[in-house]
Amino acid sequence: MKTMKIYRKISVLAMAALVLASGFTSCSNDELDTNQYNKSGVNILGFGPMPITRGATMRVTGTKLNEVQEVLFPGGNQKVTPSSTTINGEFQLQNSQEMTVTIPDQCVPGKLRLVTKSGDVVESKTFITFAEEIKVSSIDPNPIHPGDILTIKGEYVWNIGQVVFFDHVVVDAENFVVNTRNEIQVRVPMEAKSGEVAYNDGSEGAENIVLANLSVDAAKATAVSNATPEFGDEITITGENLDLVTDIDFPAVDDVKDFSVSADGKSLKVKVPATCVSGTVTLNSASGLTTSVDITVPQATVSSINPTKDVKVGNTITITGEKLDRIVELVLPGLDTPLKKGEFTQSATQISFVVPEGMGDGKVVLVQHANYSVESDKISMYSEAPETTIWSGNKTIGNWDGSMGDLSWGGYDWSTVKPGQVLTIYLTPDMSAGWSQIRVGNGSWAALPGTADTNDLTAGDTKFSVTLTQAMIDELTANGGLVLCGAYFTVTKVTLSILEETIWSGSTALGNWSGNVGDLSWGGYDWSQVAVGTTLKLYYEVDPSVGYINIRFGNGSWAALPSTLSWGNDGNATPDPSETSIKTVLTADDLDQLVNAGGLVICGAGVICKKVVLQ
Repeated sequence: MKTMKIYRKISVLAMAALVLASGFTSCSNDELDTNQYNKSGVNILGFGPMPITRGATMRVTGTKLNEVQEVLFPGGNQKVTPSSTTINGEFQLQNSQEMTVTIPDQCVPGKLRLVTKSGDVVESKTFITFAEEIKVSSIDPNPIHPGDILTIKGEYVWNIGQVVFFDHVVVDAENFVVNTRNEIQVRVPMEAKSGEVAYNDGSEGAENIVLANLSVDAAKATAVSNATPEFGDEITITGENLDLVTDIDFPAVDDVKDFSVSADGKSLKVKVPATCVSGTVTLNSASGLTTSVDITVPQATVSSINPTKDVKVGNTITITGEKLDRIVELVLPGLDTPLKKGEFTQSATQISFVVPEGMGDGKVVLVQHANYSVESDKISMYSEAPETTIWSGNKTIGNWDGSMGDLSWGGYDWSTVKPGQVLTIYLTPDMSAGWSQIRVGNGSWAALPGTADTNDLTAGDTKFSVTLTQAMIDELTANGGLVLCGAYFTVTKVTLSILEETIWSGSTALGNWSGNVGDLSWGGYDWSQVAVGTTLKLYYEVDPSVGYINIRFGNGSWAALPSTLSWGNDGNATPDPSETSIKTVLTADDLDQLVNAGGLVICGAGVICKKVVLQ
């Protein structure tokens, strides 16, 4: 044998030990008390002397020892049998606080146990240890496989209290499978790994004496049968000692335990989970050691989306890419309910869908399964919503070294803003550095609630919009207003949308004074709830088949509202064909007509009415 190294065992039990007298150590399961006998139930307070010899008499102190019916010592095994053998010891009760016991010949280091008359078992916290000098002559085999038997031979080796494997993996003497004077056998724990193996006598603060550098087998994966499997395929991982694998972590799917290992431990079969992604498959062992192989599973990719600018409800959007037939749902910006498979057209290389009402600006998220999705480029919806400019200029922001703060710290009254208004930043990204980012923040540059800390911009972006919530408005009002910061872009304008309420939408052609929008007349809408100063606005499309344009906002009898009489003869407006909307600010006289003279009728010629709103 090589020269054995000695080092000190660190034990948290040393902190709990209470020395009663020389050679006596506290072992009570109760919390320590200044009066050691002020305990409830049966307790072991101390025993000794330690170390001791077999056949000698040991004194035990404690509480209510008169309730003890059996004293059990840890026993040595003579063959490979279930561990934790105990031996009955003879004892004599002196009083309720003291007894004497005789150490059995086959006792080994371990815990003393008292069995009460009610059947409860009280264990000592420290080990019984022995005085004979331990002399180890051999340790075999080396290398060894976890779960196999390590044999240690010598003289008085049954006085070994613990075998300590590398990284504090401990086997107590009570759990040795063979324990005799000249030989002990220890089943190597599955948690063991290569490194120094040592022993100690089990006493508090005992020295660990190094026996050898023990080589312990570890699982090693060397190859996979199919590195590009389909979901659900069974793959075979080959290597060494794969019987030591306890579970497998696939990328995005951990703790897979449903696998089989060959008898020789050289191959392992497992099915690829339906919700994993490409990456590293990690095989875990009880020792904490891992080994791995890489796989690539079929994952959808996106190469383009069209159109991306001025997208309207009813348009068809087409996404191209690879493996798109695996997509199960589309998450559309601004909508809570995704489009499920079957609600869009798809092939392996293309997906198309019709833009639904309510879709907003942003990226389309294509979901393949719970753990994998891919995003499109950003799209911008066409908007007819009016907006008001609250700042314009030309402010260039470098690499997070400046900001546009003209709307902060009193630069704008944010308390006048309403939830639902859209804040739009018109900008030009500078992609010369290869990237551009924006943050919409408060007066201290912190991102507004519900917005990202950084938002990537692309070369094609011309604006960045945020729909303001009450939490955002509260933050702007209380913490210094609006600061735009980031990297590599120029701000040219900041706007707020004007909130509007749609009171009618459809598609009604006025023809040549042959049609009208009358759904808001004669009880079709409650005009009594509208306030003086509200803007009444019509969105329309030009009907080129008529050849000219007239628009009249009339009461229930088609007579023009008072505020529109200046539009032209009989209140008939003749807007430029390039216009797509017309509006008036309602006066008290207008509302009197709307409430008391039959509501609103829109008539005229040459336009197709699309929407009527109040602002």
